[in-house]
Amino acid sequence: MTHHTRVPLRLSTLVLAILSTTVLGEGYGLASANRDNLKTEAWQCKRCVSNTGTHGTIGVGVAHNDGEDSHFGNTSGTDKDGVVASLEGDIHHRAASGYQTHFTADKLGYDNGFAQLTTGKPGQYNISAAYRAIAHYDTNQALTPYHIQADAWQLPQQWQTGATTAQMTDLQSSIQPTSLQVERDRYNLDASYIGSFYRAELGYQYEQRQGHRRASGNLLTNSTMLTERIDDATDNVTAKIYLNGTNWLAGIETQLSHYKNDQQALRWQSAFTPTFGAAYSGQNAVSPDNKAYRIAGNTQLSSGTQHVLMHIGFTRMTQDQSYLPATINGPSPVLPTDNLAGQVDITEMKLNYSGRVSRALSLRASYDYRDRDNKTQVDRYPQIITDSYLSGYAHNLEYDRTAQQAKLAAKYRLNRAAYIDIGYDYDHNNYSDLDRQSLQESTLFAKIHYRISTQWQVWLKASGSDRTGSEYSPVSTTVSPSNPLLRKSYLADRERQRYGLYGSYATGAFSASANAHWMQDDYTDTLIGLTKVDTQGYDLSAQYAVNDNINLNAFVNQDWRDSDQAGSSNFGAPNWYATSAAKSTLIGAGLDYANLLDNKLKLGIDYTYADGQNDTEVIQGLRSPYDSYYSTRHTLNTFANYQISDKFGLRFDWIFEQYQDADWANEGLAPNSIPNVLSFGDLSHDYNAHYFGLTLSYQL
Repeated sequence: MTHHTRVPLRLSTLVLAILSTTVLGEGYGLASANRDNLKTEAWQCKRCVSNTGTHGTIGVGVAHNDGEDSHFGNTSGTDKDGVVASLEGDIHHRAASGYQTHFTADKLGYDNGFAQLTTGKPGQYNISAAYRAIAHYDTNQALTPYHIQADAWQLPQQWQTGATTAQMTDLQSSIQPTSLQVERDRYNLDASYIGSFYRAELGYQYEQRQGHRRASGNLLTNSTMLTERIDDATDNVTAKIYLNGTNWLAGIETQLSHYKNDQQALRWQSAFTPTFGAAYSGQNAVSPDNKAYRIAGNTQLSSGTQHVLMHIGFTRMTQDQSYLPATINGPSPVLPTDNLAGQVDITEMKLNYSGRVSRALSLRASYDYRDRDNKTQVDRYPQIITDSYLSGYAHNLEYDRTAQQAKLAAKYRLNRAAYIDIGYDYDHNNYSDLDRQSLQESTLFAKIHYRISTQWQVWLKASGSDRTGSEYSPVSTTVSPSNPLLRKSYLADRERQRYGLYGSYATGAFSASANAHWMQDDYTDTLIGLTKVDTQGYDLSAQYAVNDNINLNAFVNQDWRDSDQAGSSNFGAPNWYATSAAKSTLIGAGLDYANLLDNKLKLGIDYTYADGQNDTEVIQGLRSPYDSYYSTRHTLNTFANYQISDKFGLRFDWIFEQYQDADWANEGLAPNSIPNVLSFGDLSHDYNAHYFGLTLSYQL
């Protein structure tokens, strides 16, 4: 059958070629046709659709949050009570000349919202302006008697100090709930231009943050939980230019960043009666103003299947904000300089190669170099403990680091259905002022991938690494020296094994994927510190299109992490041990149902369950299990989208969330539960909350 099918096709092709050559040779080609008397007025392409003009949707929405805990705002996008208005949009305008303008907006007006306007001519130039609001909500139930006055946290005028929190007679009548949340407003302005052999880009970003976050103040043996005010801004300017030719690309990138903090210090009035002296207030430093600039060059060369990428970059970070006094309680020791005059230089170089040696074999190789050089002057600084007394002097350390990483890998295709991928990675780090001066890690990995059929494929990946380093010598320049037997986990010798098994299936209407992973870390030479970590888990997901109208999806993920730790309470050999078992579960399912009620109604529902818990047990002669830390969340997200007419649509959204978390150490905690700590109280969450949204859209 195949043989008889191909002969007519080849014969017809040959005949067509002969006829075309003959006709064109005699002047009967299409280009030579006489078109003077053609009447094209009635010609019409009934299937052609013009893309010029303005298309899209614009909408306005109103929403209502029904929940007392601001933490729900991380799900709904806003923590505002009552009705919240928003703008939605997706509008595209195309002119006949090729110029295009696109406007999009998503929940603009919420604490988490977005809008962007882009205009230009594709392939020539593009200008974009964007705004994004980002908010994170911690709690609105932090209890404190403090209020801000004259840029400092002050107590009520009638406040009576006490040696302990139980003796603060005005505490219960003075505490008020306060919110801990951070809001960002981010503005972007970007432009790009594409020439015949180059591309240029220019961008500016301004981000402003406001809000409050957790902080603490200490005066000798007494501590106070405080809300640190956030009021800062960052300017970021970037510029790029790239030149391109046949088989090559080269460019330069520059970046300038300036961070400015309008808060100069965290100042507070002490709620405690001074233990001795006259420490009635305290002051902590906050993030200082700083600047950074960066310049980098990139080159890419290609020849057939061979590709080389080269990169070199330089970054300088500076900080010269004036110092605060070493203490405000009593005479302040003289500081060596007025400001840090800090300067850190970072140099980076990268070289990547990828290429195909043969039809079956391809290679990859890379080398990365990164050097951090702290050029800040080393001085002798007084050490003031809890803003109360001088404990001695110490030098600011450099913490320089030089990191080098080399990688080599090869991929070999065994046949059309299978290939193997093997490689070797080597990391080398040199440090200053740490417990180890150098650290090296070697990693071997291998992957085999097999396509069972056009629908099924599986692959297995395994790796093993070994980390060692120079002689371990605990730093002795700090006020609190380390136990000589302690090995910090990021510097300790470690053996790591990692395995992963993956599979996927896909057919016309159904697709699914699954993987299982396991990793073990052994800190072979650690007597005190982290000694072992085991991690394992799996993921399952599936999507199914029942028909043109109904789509289903579901997923489940679980992970376990078990760790062992050894410690010493007498600065000697280990005499206590701890085990920690953490587990996380994430389950979800969703349904979309379209074209109901004469193709006017679409419904959707998504459900997510998340659970995490951590159990810790300490063994020091006797077993002492701690209660659990846990968090549990059920989230139901539903919508109904109804097309009222050809132009108007109405969408209804409902979100329900049930959330609960608890830390055994803080469960039932009151601001005066700890004698020498004035706390925020119990900051755990336990709520049921609803979000109702209604959006009216108009089709342009």
